Amino acid sequence: MKTVIVGAGQAGAWVARTLRSLRPDVEITLVGSEAHAPYERPSLSKGLLSRVEDSPPCLLSRSQALASDIKTRYRIEVQTIDRKDKLLRLSDGGTLPYDKLVLATGGRARLPAIPGITLPGVHTLRTLDDAIALRDKIQAGKRMLVLGGGWIGLEVAATAKQAGMQVTVIEGGNRLCSRSVPPEVSEFLLDMHLCEGIDVQLNGSVSAISASTSGTVQANTHLCTQEFDLIVVGIGLQPNTALAENCGLKVDNGILVDSYGRTLDPDIYAAGDVTNQPCTWQGAVPDSRIRLESWVNAQNQGIAVGRALAGMELEAQDIPWFWSDQYDVNLQVLGIPSTEAITVQRGSKQDRAFCLFQFTESRLSAVIAVNMARELKLAKRWMKAGICPSPTQLSDPEFRLDKFKPKASTAPPEGGVFEATAMAG
Repeated sequence: MKTVIVGAGQAGAWVARTLRSLRPDVEITLVGSEAHAPYERPSLSKGLLSRVEDSPPCLLSRSQALASDIKTRYRIEVQTIDRKDKLLRLSDGGTLPYDKLVLATGGRARLPAIPGITLPGVHTLRTLDDAIALRDKIQAGKRMLVLGGGWIGLEVAATAKQAGMQVTVIEGGNRLCSRSVPPEVSEFLLDMHLCEGIDVQLNGSVSAISASTSGTVQANTHLCTQEFDLIVVGIGLQPNTALAENCGLKVDNGILVDSYGRTLDPDIYAAGDVTNQPCTWQGAVPDSRIRLESWVNAQNQGIAVGRALAGMELEAQDIPWFWSDQYDVNLQVLGIPSTEAITVQRGSKQDRAFCLFQFTESRLSAVIAVNMARELKLAKRWMKAGICPSPTQLSDPEFRLDKFKPKASTAPPEGGVFEATAMAG
């Protein structure tokens, strides 16, 4: 069986590694558009950008691929998919046949339609080459403008500020990270960055960017024309769905797949940031779907697709999880937070150590932890088991969460709801 994986990132590498571990007889070819062997992306905006790390962790080195008999084709882009003849046409003029195909094409940095957005002084952060180019421009005393108050934008802003740069963040919405956390967390992030000396401007905009004769870039903002040494655009990710669309696969905010990663074509699978998948984890809304942009989803879905290609049974879907490191803060999110959920706080925002436990229909549905990794780990166990301490216990600093055990008389009924009446208080 000839298996071709398009996309040499987190998901693609894990498909290749998993399939090879289960099926030594399968022919595997991994195709990637970058020059680098597969690597992990989280360190690009963290350790690599701050120079704590020299390079990101490698997922499948060239020597490992060779030893595992995984063929690699780097600096190659797939231009078209011929589903009838099961043939890929490549950017170097060649072709590549397949029996099974995996699309792990990820995404690219989203760019706003602003004049001057492609000038040399404007950067994005998606690839290793992006990170190296940006890292070389981070210097004490220089001025940086970050467009976008999401996770990438804030991590870049924090790293630049700690390196001694003057940093301005312009966010088009009325709060930071509005797509992924509730307002109280957005307020915490805003206060934190303001306290660190970042100039954060909400409800802002940039209408044009131009180059100056001194080598800097000028931005026409909602307030005035300002001069910066560099601009970083961090307004989100655009999933690379063109290949799938052009060959007739179903696409709706990502390539539509089932729990096994299968598309409507039984011989084509997809994994990672580019997929729109069913939500089947414990406590998820029935029949709901989501496109996740996270390290852990890319890994888990890559493993799931590798197992599916090997004919293995589906394992339980893990609860969505991601993290962000900014200054001395490690923020983790478990589940899908909601602005409509009932929220219980443990710890202190002022001390930069707190947890927000969110309840939907009396069920623990999401947890946001700031410098409280232990509590989040416990919460993940509870969510998987369909149990949870009461809101009163969660908010009580004297209550030992690690000692929590549900009473036999209040064991959760079928469906996993625990202590539903406690929410009234």
